[in-house]
Amino acid sequence: MSMPLRRVALVAVVGLATWGGESAAATLPAAPPAEQAAAAKAVDAFVDTLNTADIDSFAALLAPDATVFFPLEPVVGLLDGKPEILKVFTIFFDSVRKDGGGPRYMDLKPEGLKIQLYGATAVATFHFSGKTMFSRRTLVLHREGGRWLIVHMHASGLPLQVR
Repeated sequence: MSMPLRRVALVAVVGLATWGGESAAATLPAAPPAEQAAAAKAVDAFVDTLNTADIDSFAALLAPDATVFFPLEPVVGLLDGKPEILKVFTIFFDSVRKDGGGPRYMDLKPEGLKIQLYGATAVATFHFSGKTMFSRRTLVLHREGGRWLIVHMHASGLPLQVR
């Protein structure tokens, strides 16, 4: 089994363990506050790369074998591996920068952030509320060499009805 599939399998097993009603986190020792803060800092850095459309900073947050479910046309689907992810995000960031308003091109603010720690793996879930779209994000991070790296991102959006 490849490394990304092992990581996703770990998250799936942990998720199934919590589905039955009792939290698997209750059987794990409480995460040290420093680990929780470090994972939260990685999420903040991710959001900052989106807001600044900074491909180099974004690249530094990705594990080499990362995967991403990308929600926007014309790509919609799974991006497999850092090179493919960076190719798509380079195009995305270029389009964001063309809209002007930089160097902060977007004003995304994560809402409802929840970080669950499972040893060297963290799952971060949050959403962005926009004028026309409600966007959800899940990041799976893995601690490698003292740094939290994104091994998977799932992005989805729900169009809002304009009233």
